[in-house]
Amino acid sequence: MAPWIQALGMSSPLGTLVQGCAAIRAGLSRARPSLYLSHAGEGESLAQPVMTCEASSVTLGFSNVGRLVALLVEALEDLSGRVSLSAMPADTLLFVAMPDPVERGIPLSPELEADESRRCQALGRRVMERALEVMGVKWRGGAWHFFSVGHTSFAQALKAAMEAMAERRCGNCLVIAVDSLCGPDVLPEFSVQRRLKTSDTPTGFVPGEGGVALWLCERSSASGALLGSEPQVALRAVVLGADVARFRGAELPPDGRALAACVTSALRMAGADGRRLVLVGDHNGEEYRAREWGMLLMHLNSERLGEESRVSWFPAQGFGDTGVASGALGLCVAVRSLQRRYSPSPTPVVLSASDEGARAAMVVSVAT
Repeated sequence: MAPWIQALGMSSPLGTLVQGCAAIRAGLSRARPSLYLSHAGEGESLAQPVMTCEASSVTLGFSNVGRLVALLVEALEDLSGRVSLSAMPADTLLFVAMPDPVERGIPLSPELEADESRRCQALGRRVMERALEVMGVKWRGGAWHFFSVGHTSFAQALKAAMEAMAERRCGNCLVIAVDSLCGPDVLPEFSVQRRLKTSDTPTGFVPGEGGVALWLCERSSASGALLGSEPQVALRAVVLGADVARFRGAELPPDGRALAACVTSALRMAGADGRRLVLVGDHNGEEYRAREWGMLLMHLNSERLGEESRVSWFPAQGFGDTGVASGALGLCVAVRSLQRRYSPSPTPVVLSASDEGARAAMVVSVAT
């Protein structure tokens, strides 16, 4: 049985869940010059600020762990406006998607820096503990699980949560994702790599930041009082895959087969025909992602998916590239499109592609 999305909370450059997703639908963006970085292109005498999508009312003045905590607290506060965190059942498990602290310039002890698994768990636990402390919430649920594999981290956390519920190891799951690519410690490295969108790098990305808190539950435990007038949404499928091609700097870009396979498998698991297709992607403006997206559409055409209608939504146009949180923010956009009844498809598909090669597709639909 597909678990229900009992409640969502979100923090983003465009606001919390309701306001942020409405702004994305309206095509709004709050891209602003960064306070931390400027760039002078070839032949330019004066440096110009780099554009970023910052949740400045939430994160201004914070960096490193503090920045992630601030984003997560905002998402948890948004969630707590719909459900009580303190009232979560004792069998609730926690699944947390966090960035690799080395990639985000977060200082570490030498022993942690050399151990990828330990350093990611250490960051996740530190951020969660501080966020819950700020919220004044004592965790009464079960074990914590951490995931740090780039853009697909949230999908992997969500997949693990679904499996835990299917195996009756828990009846409720809290799934978290948070990341920031806007902080003063990470922007210079992206600039050195020439990945940022600037006057002389039009195919770069605009850094963003955000966080999501999602409560999954069994259908039987969903409270009617929490549903309101908007329809409840169910998580129908999460499919993981991998593109083994080394695409950044490689001779051959990703061919889209792995991402297309995730889409077709997820639609099949969800029992969707795919004639009307909504794809919510994490394409951020970088060339290799654009090529993969084009190849994905070609493969879907060959499978006759989306033959009646096909729409592509890219939340990064409003939120910026939000890294680990991108899939979670995409899921929020898909869920709100169903709740507000403007999705052209009854089964929108949320896609994630990590730089390291992992791929994922998530399908949601109105619960029945």
